[in-house]
Amino acid sequence: MHRVSGNRYLLPKFALLLGLAPLAAQQNVPFPGVIEVEQSLHKLNQLGTVLMIAAHPDDEQTAVLAYFARGRFMRTAYLSLTRGEGGQNLIGSEQGPALGVIRTQELLAARKIDGAEQFFTRAIDFGFTKTASETFEKWGHERILSDVVYDIRRYRPDVIIMVFSGTPADGHGQHQVSAILGIEAYEAAGDAKRFPEQLKLVQPWQAKRLVRTNFNFAGRGAPVLPPGTQLPVFPTLPNAGEADTGGFNPVLGYSYVEIATMSRSMHHSQGTGAVRRPGAATNDFGYLAGAPSSKDLFEGIDTSW
Repeated sequence: MHRVSGNRYLLPKFALLLGLAPLAAQQNVPFPGVIEVEQSLHKLNQLGTVLMIAAHPDDEQTAVLAYFARGRFMRTAYLSLTRGEGGQNLIGSEQGPALGVIRTQELLAARKIDGAEQFFTRAIDFGFTKTASETFEKWGHERILSDVVYDIRRYRPDVIIMVFSGTPADGHGQHQVSAILGIEAYEAAGDAKRFPEQLKLVQPWQAKRLVRTNFNFAGRGAPVLPPGTQLPVFPTLPNAGEADTGGFNPVLGYSYVEIATMSRSMHHSQGTGAVRRPGAATNDFGYLAGAPSSKDLFEGIDTSW
């Protein structure tokens, strides 16, 4: 021990602070220290950009986000049209705007784990609806479309991933509208005649490829149908490739599916927590527009400097 400026225990106290520093870091950063540095260095050499679009907090395919953000080191973001104000709340009595604040923070906490960024539009989750027409009536078509176009123009993704199909197979009317607007925005973002007022801040941008995750949400929030009526299913699309979301990342210590489970567990108000289950898993995609692909979403796209 050394006596410094009258403090007999400066060195031990300093050592104690150093010992506590990693604990503090781990509370705020899921992969602290050299792991986060290693991830950041890889991102410097990877210029690929992915944008996923859906309707609500917890609609995102988190394993896909983790795969591209943490496994492929790409700029990856999720655009949720709403903040989930009209959803359920399993942890308190908050509803409406107060619940929207909670679910926004849950999304931001989830993104810290899976490594993606988070965007929103001005659309308000007004509760469950069966039809896209009712959603458009309350949201306005051009108003929310302009928000989606603006996010595409400012983020400039190479690949846009839709979660829903824009058909009754999506169940919730807001799910349907998220796909309808996302598909329209893919084209509109590259057209300088659409929403020209945005060109003071951003430039037109045409993504190279538009795809959809081949995950059927028909059983989630689908409308109640008469007994014996078969639920609608997603339209079949040409294959656009797949992502090895079950692959184990030796640096992170988890597979991307496991990271997704940790990420989705941040949605406390929705009760989406689950036990991590390592093992083989893939997410496949269907082709919608742009340059076709068959094995990987970034086929033919130069992601290097």
